[in-house]
Amino acid sequence: MRTFSKALATLTLGATLAFGATAAQASTVILDVGTMQNARTVNIAGIGNVLAAPMQFKATYDGKPTNLLAWCVDVYHSITVQDYAPNLTYTDTNTLSTDFNGHALDNGDVLKIGLLANYGQEIFDAAPVAPAAFTMAEPKRSQYPQGQAGSTAFNNAKAAYNSAKSAHNTAVTAYNSAVSLRNTRLSAVQGAIWQVASNRNVSSNDGAFDLLVDNLSGAHLTDYFTGVSTRDYGIQLITPVQQYGGRNGRTPLALTQSFVFATGAVPEPSTWALLILGFGGAGAMLRRQRRAMALAA
Repeated sequence: MRTFSKALATLTLGATLAFGATAAQASTVILDVGTMQNARTVNIAGIGNVLAAPMQFKATYDGKPTNLLAWCVDVYHSITVQDYAPNLTYTDTNTLSTDFNGHALDNGDVLKIGLLANYGQEIFDAAPVAPAAFTMAEPKRSQYPQGQAGSTAFNNAKAAYNSAKSAHNTAVTAYNSAVSLRNTRLSAVQGAIWQVASNRNVSSNDGAFDLLVDNLSGAHLTDYFTGVSTRDYGIQLITPVQQYGGRNGRTPLALTQSFVFATGAVPEPSTWALLILGFGGAGAMLRRQRRAMALAA
């Protein structure tokens, strides 16, 4: 398997071009609603406990509505999970050259963050499909004729029912395991991005999870791309551009964060119409989730 260090030489030039193009687009991103699912509590050394999971934003990107899966790169500020009022205004004119507390990111760090954001997007998109509900009715002896023929028919039907129910239970167990693994990987990707961006250790009370974070943020990152034909690393960085209204009319800039997301997460123009058709219902559902949760301290 190729290690990250071996892959770096072939990808650095492309990464430099990709990030340079991102900065030149001068796009405005409006964040309306932020949600987070199945977050895991981790500790960032010297900072404290935070919730590790990607943020899911209902957003407007250059005037077009979309949903964004975004990864926090700024561990020194915080954001809440809620319907923002007013909406948060972000720009992509800044470059991902340093973290926001002075830790310099070299090309290898930036490339890792790009790979992680795209790997996380791939995990998110490949959501397990829940098995259909089990609707087969359990046979009853009274439904079958008396006598040997009826008993045989009932026993056969009962065996078929038990086999089908067992297969369904196995499918449900496999689905739950796949969901749990997906959630673990998503949290680990966020933890790894923080570990790279801040140069601080990210840990939890789960040794296997911590090892995954270390592997994803270190030389073993590209091991997870074995068998993948393309290894994407293009990202957009968005940073807040102003202070926002709060209880006293202004919320400090420290109460927002900067995010990256895979460039492929922004839909092509041909798909905007399809997104708009289904956006109203999704927006109404998200707006009911007016709960606040700190992402980082």
